[in-house]
Amino acid sequence: MQYLVEAENIDGLIPMKDVPDYISHIVIPSYEHLMKLESENKIKGGLLAGQRAGAFVMDAASNEDLAKMLKAIPFWGMVKWKVTPLQSFKSALEQDGQIAKMLSG
Repeated sequence: MQYLVEAENIDGLIPMKDVPDYISHIVIPSYEHLMKLESENKIKGGLLAGQRAGAFVMDAASNEDLAKMLKAIPFWGMVKWKVTPLQSFKSALEQDGQIAKMLSG
């Protein structure tokens, strides 16, 4: 299954004095992990230009598999996630084709 995954930074969780360590120990390893998933063709996406947010399409075998992959990202608990399951174009074509046949006759 494919999922649209949107992530947005949660403001105010990290005191300013801790931001350099947070970037070094959480943000950079998270980007590296996402790049690894991308190289394995499990995700495709990126950051939203000029924002502290990102989006990607993730391939996962199940909802549980998706949750496991997201929770493995180091900044998982520091980001607000929105996950939307996607229907393939092929599936939509098949469904709409059947509806059109039923309605026409």
